[in-house]
Amino acid sequence: MGDEPRPSARVRLEIAFLDDSTTRPRDETADDGRPRLTVLVVAADADVRQYVGECLRGRTNLRVCEASNTRAAAELAKTTLPDLVIVDDRDGLEGLSHLRAIILVDEIPYGAAASPFVRLLNRPFSAEQLTSEVDLLLRDDQ
Repeated sequence: MGDEPRPSARVRLEIAFLDDSTTRPRDETADDGRPRLTVLVVAADADVRQYVGECLRGRTNLRVCEASNTRAAAELAKTTLPDLVIVDDRDGLEGLSHLRAIILVDEIPYGAAASPFVRLLNRPFSAEQLTSEVDLLLRDDQ
């Protein structure tokens, strides 16, 4: 009985918030010794961020960071220096337009041409389609 907490005992819990975004610890090199590339996933929908992240996290040459909005993404980009950004709409590129990007769209506009730096990926998409687009944009860095 002496080890039981008193009814008035308090517990203090501190939680650190990362400005509405989350990151994994930075590993500088992949298993093969090459530098890890950083992919920043920007999507308001947590399910979209989770799905894209899960598609990519198995890749040892990539580090995945997530942000729920462009403001948080722009701040996170200052410290993580992403090689590629994946956004759930064109507005997600605000402040990140200098980066290679995959834009997730509901419908690819008629006549939209592929760019060496920006790719459009039609929803729904598979993990294979996503990783193929990532590989196309990052092939010069690997």
